[in-house]
Amino acid sequence: MALENIDYDNLKKRGFLRQRQDGFFVLRTKMPSSGSYTEASLKELADIAKRYARGIVHATVRQGLEIPFVKYEDIPKVESAIADAGIEAGTSGPRLRATTVCPGNNWCKQGLVDTFYLAGRIERELGIKCGMDLPHKFKIAISGCPNGCTRPQYAEIGIHGQIDTVSPDKRIGYVIYLGGNGGRSPRQGIRLERIFTEDEVLDLIKNAVEFFRQNAGPRQRMGQLIEEFGAEKFLLNIGG
Repeated sequence: MALENIDYDNLKKRGFLRQRQDGFFVLRTKMPSSGSYTEASLKELADIAKRYARGIVHATVRQGLEIPFVKYEDIPKVESAIADAGIEAGTSGPRLRATTVCPGNNWCKQGLVDTFYLAGRIERELGIKCGMDLPHKFKIAISGCPNGCTRPQYAEIGIHGQIDTVSPDKRIGYVIYLGGNGGRSPRQGIRLERIFTEDEVLDLIKNAVEFFRQNAGPRQRMGQLIEEFGAEKFLLNIGG
């Protein structure tokens, strides 16, 4: 097939991004919702890089691993190899990107919440997964504590663990930011005023993603949508 006849958007959705070098693609994989790549997955990715590319594996800023210099004609073989290994492809374009998570309280001494568990609930219970088609790119970031290592303030939905100093028992909950983004025109998200429970976080994520899906225009980030509707009206619509 001539390269000009290739459906590049379809390849992006499947995790293969066009390189600047003609005829080559980057395979992007996503961090599992468990928060870690296994030893077996790492070995398989190294083997794929050796067999079908140039032996390079690169770590992305969204915690995925990608393999550059995959030839177009080898894409079906690479897809089959990662599927057999249980490795999920990442994505690009107007879709939900992989959720970024710090280790949380799984091993970080600063962590207040189990970030991996929350990320898993978002996928399992809400069906909100990397690759979901949306009007524009959409990012979710989860941090285990107010240090905010995953930069939750600069994601469409940003979450971090927080001690609720107002509650009598000083319970641990979550702070939520909405409408942030990085890129060429960075925008800090709106911090909601109270501390949320994990179930409340899931409800807000579900409502915010659905509102964005139904109301955003092409290439409109969520921060721009909030600006268009007004923060008060937007929060009223999503139950914030």
